[in-house]
Amino acid sequence: MSSRTGLLAGITASVAVAGIVASTPATALEGSPAAAKAYPFAAQIDIGGQQGCTGALVDPQWVITASSCFVTTPGGGLANGRPALKTTVRVGGSDLASSSVQTREVVYLKTSEDRNVVLAKLSNRVQGIAPVKISSTAPVAGETLKAAGFGRTADEWVPDYLHTGDFTVDYADGVALGLKGVGKSVLCKGDTGGPAFRVKDGVPELVGVNSRSWQGGCLGTDKAETRTSAVASRTDDIGAWVKETTFRVQDDLTRDGIADLAAVVGDDTLQVYPGDKANGLSGNRIAQIGGTTWKGLTRFAKGDFTNDGIADLVAIWADGTLHLYKGDGAGKFAAQTPITYGGTTWGPVKHITAGDFDGDGNADLMAILGSNELRFYQGDGEGQIAAGRPTMGGTSWDRVRKLTSGDFDGDGIADLATLWGTDNTLHIYNGNGDGSVVDSTVGYGTTTWGGTRLITAGDYNGDGIADLMAVRSSDGGMYLYKGTGKSDVLASTRVGTLNWANVRQIV
Repeated sequence: MSSRTGLLAGITASVAVAGIVASTPATALEGSPAAAKAYPFAAQIDIGGQQGCTGALVDPQWVITASSCFVTTPGGGLANGRPALKTTVRVGGSDLASSSVQTREVVYLKTSEDRNVVLAKLSNRVQGIAPVKISSTAPVAGETLKAAGFGRTADEWVPDYLHTGDFTVDYADGVALGLKGVGKSVLCKGDTGGPAFRVKDGVPELVGVNSRSWQGGCLGTDKAETRTSAVASRTDDIGAWVKETTFRVQDDLTRDGIADLAAVVGDDTLQVYPGDKANGLSGNRIAQIGGTTWKGLTRFAKGDFTNDGIADLVAIWADGTLHLYKGDGAGKFAAQTPITYGGTTWGPVKHITAGDFDGDGNADLMAILGSNELRFYQGDGEGQIAAGRPTMGGTSWDRVRKLTSGDFDGDGIADLATLWGTDNTLHIYNGNGDGSVVDSTVGYGTTTWGGTRLITAGDYNGDGIADLMAVRSSDGGMYLYKGTGKSDVLASTRVGTLNWANVRQIV
């Protein structure tokens, strides 16, 4: 990589972009081409076909880059929300022409308040690519870091390859990080927003986001300019902000990153039981709107249908209609909103469950119809769903006695968990990320699930893996089966001392 950081010119690249000296949004690295699979988290960003930047995948659905890449007015600011210009991200390989590269659209920007950093949410989760770890250790003067970018080089305007280069830390002051190119390394246009990282025990750790550069030696820079210094925005102290922005638990009703449980109890009221990382459930409960009118509910499911990081409730009523109850983040639901699709035809549905089955960050609905077909209904992020489409299995879903869903393998895509009535076994069907599932694996307990009356799933211990909650008929107890991350669960432990025998439904 020929370090191409246009220092004091921004290194944000316009599809022929450059530098840091003034502060052009995109810069590129003039250095050595990266090995084909060296840094798959590095992302090439195309903003409206007018400007190019680099970024880094920090979550399967989020890329970190420089805010200046998206600023449309010189000296202007950047508001949170959808980018003004259609923006696409390519990530997954050093060669942009490689079949391993995945393309996503940016649908939302979350801007840092105190530095040139923005988090860009992708339209769908990236599959099979490990995000870069954000280091919590501050860089120190004299330390050697590596930078990566898709920006221009000394002889190419718009390279198709990722370039890397070494830089020594000049200073780490406040939110800024001063860098000096080693050898021919320099940040150029198109490298803006690219990662500056250390490699510790063979694992890259992000410590900065490239911002500006002098761009000495970059194509298009005055030949009299020889400086290769650059400035990056520090990231070692924003890990908590990144996690808060990117981490979401589909079943979280109380904004604590732990799944919560909702139940219709024997007196026909709806109650919420907050999750507890150490104990499964906290032992508290939150009464909901509607009093005893929940008697008319036939089926319900829980998931984030409104794309705000808070779980919502969807419910089928005795008249065959489907309604959404939006979660408020404090463990309560708002008044119902009708879900348009399907009208009054939901009555014959046998089972419903919710989760992100297509990787776009919005909850979707899965339903087993009266015809014993399994259908996928895509959520739009605004509380509505699209027309259903059949998945695998044809009409063989009649064997399912209980249905729930959660991310049991840790890939960010919802999976189905079912109890079969034919042999009392637990089966987990992994989600493909396109709204379909694959053939099941038989889970823990073999044929011992016959005495299980109710089940639901969610991440009740905050490890990113779905767990099962189950009510047994024998003693009315609630039992937690922790997920293994390998599409299975461990032996159960009882949750609290409450008797759940009179509970009608749980999600």
